[in-house]
Amino acid sequence: MKKIFLIMVVLLVSGAMMAQGKLTTKSFLAFHGGPSFTVGDFGSRNQNNDKAGFAKTGFNMNLNYGYQFARNAGLTGTAFYSRYNLDKAALESGTLPGVNADHWQLQGLAAGPMLTHHLTPDVVADLRVMGGVAHANLPKGTFDGTVVTSGDWKWTFVFQGGLDLRFNISGNMFILTNVDYMWMQPEFKSDFSPLIGGGTTRFHQTISVVNLTGGIGFKF
Repeated sequence: MKKIFLIMVVLLVSGAMMAQGKLTTKSFLAFHGGPSFTVGDFGSRNQNNDKAGFAKTGFNMNLNYGYQFARNAGLTGTAFYSRYNLDKAALESGTLPGVNADHWQLQGLAAGPMLTHHLTPDVVADLRVMGGVAHANLPKGTFDGTVVTSGDWKWTFVFQGGLDLRFNISGNMFILTNVDYMWMQPEFKSDFSPLIGGGTTRFHQTISVVNLTGGIGFKF
């Protein structure tokens, strides 16, 4: 995660240096975070659903950069991190007490086009559609504190689309609110402990979430 944000910061600093000397602000940078709501199979607690992720509502953080090459159009990129605990009660339901797992984690980079509409002189709406790469973490499973299934990290394609509202507050500063949808489908490999028969399994996990975030940014 540190490497991803370091790359993003280097790109942003380079963009800021190139933008110096211009009469108008064409770039903006914003940090925002908030709850991330699991939907579909990812948030399912159904024991009979082989694709159920048992993921509870988590949190999402973003570092966004945008560049306006025209008044109503531009390019945008984001570095993101999300984490989701599992519903322990749902995991134990219908199975043996003591079954548990740690958490899902998602981190990555995405970029794409941005359409901008000036609602008022001080309120701007951005519609974003982005694609990129994500590093997704499969939870590690335990039984009475003993590890029985290994976790796994996998790279995968990520789709992200959403709507931002930017409210100017003073000078080049603004408050940002955001709602977006994020989807990915990594293929995980999980190794089972000899305590439960051993072996390895591979499967695709559909991960879909809706993020509702807020934060602050500046134009340059």
